[in-house]
Amino acid sequence: MQETSTESELRALPARILIVDADPDALRTLSDSVTGLGHAVCHAAEPGPAAVELPADARPDLALIGLPGGEAAASAIETAERIVERFGVPLVYATETADTALPDEARHSSPHGYVLKPADPRQLGLTIRGALNAASRERAERGRHEAEVARLEASLALAERDRAIFSCLFDRISDAVVLGDPQGRLTINPAAKRLGERPAEDPNDWTDYFGTYHEDGRTPFAMEDLPLLRALRGETTEDVPVVLRPLHPDAGSEDIWLRASGYPLLDAEGRSLGGAVLLRNVTALREQSAKAEKAEAELHERVQVLDAIIRSMADGVVVADAQAHFTLFNPSAERMVGIGMTDRPVDEWSDLYGVYYADASTLVPPEQLPVVRALRGEEVDREQLFIRNPQNPHGTHISVNASPVRDEAGQVVGGVAVFRDVSERRRQEEALTRAFALGRLEVIDTVLHNIGNAINSVATGVDTLHGWFDDSELMKRFGKLADLVAAHDRDWTSWLEHDPQGRQVRPFLLALLRDLLGEHEKLVGTVGRVRDRVRHIVDIIRTQAAFANGTVEPKLVDLPATIDGAVKLVQESLGQRGVVMEVDCSRAPREIVVQESRLQQMLVNLLKNAMEATDERRARLGDDPAWRPKIRVLARRGEQENTLVIDVTDNGIGIEPTDFSTMFNAGYTTKKEGTGLGLHSAANFAIGSGGAIQPFSDGIGHGATLRVTLRLAGGPGQPSPVDDDR
Repeated sequence: MQETSTESELRALPARILIVDADPDALRTLSDSVTGLGHAVCHAAEPGPAAVELPADARPDLALIGLPGGEAAASAIETAERIVERFGVPLVYATETADTALPDEARHSSPHGYVLKPADPRQLGLTIRGALNAASRERAERGRHEAEVARLEASLALAERDRAIFSCLFDRISDAVVLGDPQGRLTINPAAKRLGERPAEDPNDWTDYFGTYHEDGRTPFAMEDLPLLRALRGETTEDVPVVLRPLHPDAGSEDIWLRASGYPLLDAEGRSLGGAVLLRNVTALREQSAKAEKAEAELHERVQVLDAIIRSMADGVVVADAQAHFTLFNPSAERMVGIGMTDRPVDEWSDLYGVYYADASTLVPPEQLPVVRALRGEEVDREQLFIRNPQNPHGTHISVNASPVRDEAGQVVGGVAVFRDVSERRRQEEALTRAFALGRLEVIDTVLHNIGNAINSVATGVDTLHGWFDDSELMKRFGKLADLVAAHDRDWTSWLEHDPQGRQVRPFLLALLRDLLGEHEKLVGTVGRVRDRVRHIVDIIRTQAAFANGTVEPKLVDLPATIDGAVKLVQESLGQRGVVMEVDCSRAPREIVVQESRLQQMLVNLLKNAMEATDERRARLGDDPAWRPKIRVLARRGEQENTLVIDVTDNGIGIEPTDFSTMFNAGYTTKKEGTGLGLHSAANFAIGSGGAIQPFSDGIGHGATLRVTLRLAGGPGQPSPVDDDR
């Protein structure tokens, strides 16, 4: 039998049907009808739990529930509700009668259709199809509804988030914000309320508390030019200077400087919703800017002053950066050197500028130039150099100090060298050397004169002693006492006790002893003065012997032992003065070739000079409990080859810089009983060795250092100390 189009259409929509009926025959009939329509029966059961508890792969698309009459309908309806609750599928009831008076519970379960038993296939198919279509439309509608609900919820959440963000920014932003609507209502944030000393709670009161001016602080703002009103008109403004001037005591006394930016608020169609103005308080920035400008002006002035000082300095100043590029060469430096700054590399500087050691013949290696050493982090102290080049053919002797320039982290970022022209001092030293050679007779005359004065003092002391011994009244009184005692040898005891003259013997003897003690003190003082004068003569003769002894040959000597020997010669004097003595030979050669006796005599003279300087400090400045006399001898290798440097430093009275050029002259002394020969002899020996002697002191009360540079004998071809007579 050929199928009708409706039957074919119904069979073209297969579905999985769950069938529930308490009547087994009806259950079977419904199942056959369903399968006959081309659907599948995923499960068939009586009302109850078995109808609901299906396996996972047996999920239905529609439930067909047999609904009996009477009380049995309740179980079927309950099962139907549970199926709908669990699977959410459309529900069709199969009833036994067409009676419309169905139980309320059945209507409450929202069935999608009813069929009569036994179900006509065509009616059953239409009902199933209608139920499935209705359920599909409901699901689609429900999906659209849920999507719309989700969209609305998302929009609400986004709006809430935006509101929270706006509220947070509005309340917490440091800039003042003023919002206005077309009706003139204003809203301000807390930062705006804090403008002025009194919180501006109501912005409508601002005109009572503040006047609004342009940046010049004199021209009032026209109402229509205010950034907020311009924003309400749809205009945008950026960083408009505004000055709020307090008009009321509660608003404060200082002007408030603002930067105002106004923006119109528009909806999606471009309609005005109002305007917003951001007010940035720049009062502190303005004050800081004014301070910065003042500091910059002061810094500029200081730089100008420093530049003027550096350019007017008599000393030469040279500065180089960490890459060894010159950044400063002041006029004095150019004048002394003859050449200014250069872009030439470091290894060409020595040749370009003509930088030599103090001997004026040995070129200084580029890496030993003072400013280059400063770039390595070294300190250079009073190094003696000589400059000679085509622009300075006669040459200039200079004394150089150099130091590294460091940043806050301690890294070397440059080097600075300061030097002065010492050519005149060198000429004076050379003139002094010539004077040593030409003035020997003058020295001898001075020595003989001093010896004569000392001998006269000795003779005077000896005469005093002779007179005391030759005609001593005290000795005559002792003689008379002896004669009187001898005359009463037999009645000595009785005479002392009963004779008036005898009773005077004891007081006479005591007085005689007191006079004897007084005479003894005078005698000791006289003998002491004679001894000191004799020692003085010995010192003078020893010094003269050092001048005359030009035949002593250099020999290999132990330097620390030689220095120790010189210290021992003055050890008694050091102990009497309580001088702290320190000797450091750690950076000096152990053995040197030198005239030992003359080296030791020179050290003795320098040590005596240092001791006398501590005496003079105590005499002139008084006793200081915190001060203790100290002398330090430091021996080290010299910068130049085959030289020795010896520094003798004391914390005594110090030296006036004006005395530097004359203190080594023969006969020069600042002491009442000085001969002026000690330092002269030391200078004679140092210069005679091809070296030099230099004083360093910051003036009276600051101690002094005498630096001796000796050129040592080193074998064939090497210079050695020479005779003073040459």
